Amino acid sequence: MVYVIIALAMLFILGPVLMLRPSARERREARIRQRAMADSVLISPISLARDKKFNALKQRNPHIDDFRWFRYQLVATEKETGPSVKGEWLQRKTREGQLVWEPTDTKVQTPPAVQQLIDQWQQQQAEDFLSLELGPRSVSIVWNERGDLAEVEALLKHLKQLLAI
Repeated sequence: MVYVIIALAMLFILGPVLMLRPSARERREARIRQRAMADSVLISPISLARDKKFNALKQRNPHIDDFRWFRYQLVATEKETGPSVKGEWLQRKTREGQLVWEPTDTKVQTPPAVQQLIDQWQQQQAEDFLSLELGPRSVSIVWNERGDLAEVEALLKHLKQLLAI
């Protein structure tokens, strides 16, 4: 009887401690975010329900998850000029089920580097990316953080290339 009481006491003590340990997914996310932040990338969560632009995109594309989207933004330093083009491209699904990328402003000429990246994503038909944004001093990609360090390395490479256009 004493052993049963000791075992139960140990479970009550160790149970909550073991529950506080991060899961494998949380460790993976921390690893990829730490790698991105090492290159001065700003990471912010996106709520599709609260953001006007993404809420409209969600209404037209119900296949998109409401949560788990993050903006990875690389801002130009004082020595860098930033992208020469300002624009935004969003991914959507056609009635046939194909993922396509479209600019939010049809008057914007898509730079070759952006078109090459969009073509690559369109060929892969991956739902991992939602938006590509070029601003006067920054470039950002909204994605769902699927993958590991290799995917983050590729994403960082794309961000650096796009910042230089």
